Amino acid sequence: MNKQNTMFAIGIPTINRADLLQESLEKYSKDFPNTPIYVVDNGGQIFDVSKFGDNIHFFYNNPNVGVATSWNQLCDAIFNGIPMVEKCQHALILNDDIYLGKNEDEVKKFIIENNITLASTTGTWCAFLLNNYIYSKVGSFDNNIFPAYFEDNDYAYRLQLAGYPHTAHEFLNPEIYRNSQTIAKDSSLNANFEKNKNYYIQKWGGEPYKETFLTPFNQIRNYKEFGI
Repeated sequence: MNKQNTMFAIGIPTINRADLLQESLEKYSKDFPNTPIYVVDNGGQIFDVSKFGDNIHFFYNNPNVGVATSWNQLCDAIFNGIPMVEKCQHALILNDDIYLGKNEDEVKKFIIENNITLASTTGTWCAFLLNNYIYSKVGSFDNNIFPAYFEDNDYAYRLQLAGYPHTAHEFLNPEIYRNSQTIAKDSSLNANFEKNKNYYIQKWGGEPYKETFLTPFNQIRNYKEFGI
């Protein structure tokens, strides 16, 4: 890696699609030669790292910690840095079953030309871009949502309550989009869908886009929040 790009870093959670991620990482090594790329592997998978650049760093979890916790691990590494790697201003989080098809300079230009709080693909969160300031203000993703689904809705609603816009941009739509290949390989990873849905309803008073609560679980806010 030459002079490190500190405007953004890439984070990718994975559990069982090393076959698809291997292909993408080989391309990302060329697309983002100066950008730190962090991979959180929840499945103890094997990669041919000889085909990657030295900017790709792996973290391993056993057992699987789920999507929300993985996103938090990635954001913490990106925003705080790790030994020998500087901290970055923005986190570009990607699914393991997509290929973005953009390069370092294109992403930098997108960040500079847009006032990004949280930007995602149109329709899904298979790729999203989050800045450090918003992460520090809104907080981490909800680790209680496990292993997947509704963690993105939860964060989007919290952004809305905090007064920060969540915008969808076609720029982040991947060149290669393979939907839910992790679940396609192991349907048991979706076993908590209804449990997560019920948790979300209890937390926000309705399903996504039908929320009624202004605070989690409709709790009364602490007056100290308002300096009273």
